[in-house]
Amino acid sequence: MRLPRWVVAAAWMTFALTALLPLGQLAWDGLRGDGSWDLAPVQALLLTESQQRLFANSLLVAGGASGLAVAIGVPFAFVSERTDLPGRRLLGLAYLVPLLIPPYLHAIVWSRLLAQNGSVNRLVQATLGLGSAPLSMFNITGVVCVLGLAWFPLVALLTKAGLRAVDPSLEEAALLRQGPRRAIAGVTLPLVAPHVLAGAILVFVFAIIDFGVPDILRVRVYAVEIFIQFSALYDQRGAVVLALPLLVATLVLVGVQARLMRGRAYVSLSHGVAGVRRYALGQARFPALLCCWLILALSVLVPVVTLAIAAGAPGTYARVLEPALGSLGMSLLLALTAAGLTALLAFVIAHSLLRARQGPRAGLHYLTQVPFAVPPILLGIALIGLWNRPATGWLYDSVAMVVLGYVAHFLPFAICVVHAGLQQFDQRLEEAAWLAIPGRMRITRLIILPLVRGGLAAGFLIVFVLAMGELGVTLLVVPPGVETLPVRIYNLMHYGAEDAVAALSLILLATQLVLCLLALAVVGWKRGASR
Repeated sequence: MRLPRWVVAAAWMTFALTALLPLGQLAWDGLRGDGSWDLAPVQALLLTESQQRLFANSLLVAGGASGLAVAIGVPFAFVSERTDLPGRRLLGLAYLVPLLIPPYLHAIVWSRLLAQNGSVNRLVQATLGLGSAPLSMFNITGVVCVLGLAWFPLVALLTKAGLRAVDPSLEEAALLRQGPRRAIAGVTLPLVAPHVLAGAILVFVFAIIDFGVPDILRVRVYAVEIFIQFSALYDQRGAVVLALPLLVATLVLVGVQARLMRGRAYVSLSHGVAGVRRYALGQARFPALLCCWLILALSVLVPVVTLAIAAGAPGTYARVLEPALGSLGMSLLLALTAAGLTALLAFVIAHSLLRARQGPRAGLHYLTQVPFAVPPILLGIALIGLWNRPATGWLYDSVAMVVLGYVAHFLPFAICVVHAGLQQFDQRLEEAAWLAIPGRMRITRLIILPLVRGGLAAGFLIVFVLAMGELGVTLLVVPPGVETLPVRIYNLMHYGAEDAVAALSLILLATQLVLCLLALAVVGWKRGASR
């Protein structure tokens, strides 16, 4: 069954206007100089030593963060999903909490802890009798550690989805013939490898396009230089041309990631696969449990406790919250609006992809992933160049610009999540529904939507969390007089208001956590009521 053509056409048109048209604007700005075609600046800039150094730094940051996320996320996912680890149910939820903490907040925390006069360096100096601070976060290693800790849940999330998709009979046969270690190495891990590699690519792309962490830790990478080129030097074309190598690299990686995950689930809201053998850890149970909780302590407990200490007395929260209520409300409004629109568009586009002919399907699916490769700063520049015109001034001067940025940036991932969810249920249910229920929209509402509720909820929550903490696009396109909570935190940080930054960061985290728990509870309640 296909959705009404006008619904599908409207969804694809919206996708083209919000996500693809800005990319066309980028190409136009990069290739047009002073109103005429000019490729010389592009060719010259691509060969500069500065360009090569920026590219090397960006690759080191992204590659290191991706490797660290895999080294943490894959073992964490395996021991919490496929072993007799105590408390694995709790760990299976707790590992998602770091996603609620935007990476730039991790950077703020660790730059404070490992400052020259920070508590960690003072402790190490006192213990070892050193005369100077031995540790520093203001380098590439610091950026790698922050981004790896912040994004490892993405790798764990995809690895868990892969483990839940493995056919238990294959593992059972390998266990009977080869034993646990060979079964894991020879069967389980190869079957999960596409999910692991896709997770590594996701982290790589998120890291290479990140602006906040390198900016806070003062490391020169592409995203920071693009922002400086545009905001400080007012050189829009220079910023676009500067980003070309980065854009090409991310486009290739996104294509590889889309091919790897074609037909595979990105996330799963279930608690696991029934009847799957759990490997006995034996004497390794305690070390494995300790490592898991140590990871969560570094990625959740340390940031939260550090922010709580920096915030100081409880009165700080009331003092900073009152003037920030408008910013918090604006963040919630924009994030919820963007998440709702994105989930709706993702469902229609993913459903149309599933019903498309085999030939154009792969090309269309890759097309939906292209905007994910665009750095947020570059996307903001494209939106400005596209909509900052007299005819569209009414749109450019409104908060709708921020929503457009969020939808354009996060829609590709939501499409992947919903598309994978749609592939999990039997299409014959739709065909049977035609015999009993008249009307395509009624079949969609009564049959399809309830069956893909989990995928829609996952896509909505992921977009909501990412939008609540988004900084790169928001800094460029938010209209004058409007402020989101991340922008307020970012501005206060540069004024040295550490207690206000810490208190507002905890308020942002608590707000996201409460709303996500409520959403998961509603999804779980509806799922139970429908059985």
